[in-house]
Amino acid sequence: MKRWQKIVYIIAGAMVILFLVACYLVMFKPWLFMDYEADQSEIVARIESYINKNGRLPASLSELGCEQTPGFYCYKGNTLNLIRTGWHSENEYVLEFWDHDHAPKTWQYSSENKKWYDHEYFEFEPPLNIDTIHAIYSVYYSPRDNMYLEIDSLQKNENIMLLLDYDCEIRGDSLAYLKFLSGDTLRMEGWVAINSHQLPQYLKEFGTWKYYDGKGNCYRKFWNYKQNGKLIYEADR
Repeated sequence: MKRWQKIVYIIAGAMVILFLVACYLVMFKPWLFMDYEADQSEIVARIESYINKNGRLPASLSELGCEQTPGFYCYKGNTLNLIRTGWHSENEYVLEFWDHDHAPKTWQYSSENKKWYDHEYFEFEPPLNIDTIHAIYSVYYSPRDNMYLEIDSLQKNENIMLLLDYDCEIRGDSLAYLKFLSGDTLRMEGWVAINSHQLPQYLKEFGTWKYYDGKGNCYRKFWNYKQNGKLIYEADR
């Protein structure tokens, strides 16, 4: 084999290896290729600004413009969880941050250390309402195609605004009280904002919702919203 042929084979082999390594990293460690620093810095800046202005931590991340999910909050597609530690002061916290694609990767920010950790540096006991969160998740994300939708009440929307991600607020022209049933079994019910011409699609839940696990248990969740410009919310647990 000629020398130039060996060089070509070596280069080709190296390129194949680099390609395989890149594929592995993209598939199993995608966060290495994504820039979350801007989003992380921005949400921390919002929390710190709120503390400086109000002298306390936000009772709900809705106060910072984050969108609720069944268990946590969403900010620019990332999932957030604010943990009030109170180790040395009542305003100390740890912020947990998950990436856009919900990869098995967690970042934690410590307000005490003023530092981000690219792993679960702090370990916490599950929240007291973890069973409720799991039960609501199970119902909320169950297939809607198997459910029957019943509109219990419909009225014009005069002053309700709903909070979505990316600092977006939506109104909808109407409010509806919906019930989702599997056969004769009620699975969940509550108020939503809608554009009437888009039913059965709706914009977002608001107020108190009830979720039923089919075993006789009912779980309650309050979805925060604005009414006449004022935030109506329940404090995070």
